[in-house]
Amino acid sequence: MAKLVSKVYGDALFEIAVEDNNLDGIWNEVRVLSESLSANPDFLPTLKHPDMSMEKKQELVESIFKDKLSKDVMGLLDVMIRKNRIGELPSVLKYFDERAKEKKKIGVVEVKTPAPLSDADRKKVEARVLEVTDFASLEMNYKTDKSLLGGMVIRIGDQVLDNSIRSKLDSLSRQLSGVRL
Repeated sequence: MAKLVSKVYGDALFEIAVEDNNLDGIWNEVRVLSESLSANPDFLPTLKHPDMSMEKKQELVESIFKDKLSKDVMGLLDVMIRKNRIGELPSVLKYFDERAKEKKKIGVVEVKTPAPLSDADRKKVEARVLEVTDFASLEMNYKTDKSLLGGMVIRIGDQVLDNSIRSKLDSLSRQLSGVRL
């Protein structure tokens, strides 16, 4: 159900942003709102509290965000409060962010290596990923995982390219376990 809610509200805001030719502006507001929610973890529980009336929720949101957010994003917040869906706001904002990245052809890539990569190696990885995908730009996330032993694992969305030594050893082990002597 939460996925449906994030899709419905996220798509509505996305369509308004594209229709008004204001994707970048609304996307920036969505990021600021997401960061605000992360920085203030008590805000959403306060809005979801059953003793707080809808009018008080709307007044609180308006007093905090009125001069900071556009009428479109404020409208989203208002509708979500009226429909008692404000608790789903983080997933709606995340969904919108994903749609915006898809529209702008920005790929989100996670690279795991056993040791940190040098800047030159990072540039090579990024250039190669851009070469083999349709993305215009990339949002690169590098992580170290000592259990890989060597090589790297690259995840782009739900696709994984595992070229690690650990994966090759696991594959070899499976093959050897099937050999009969």
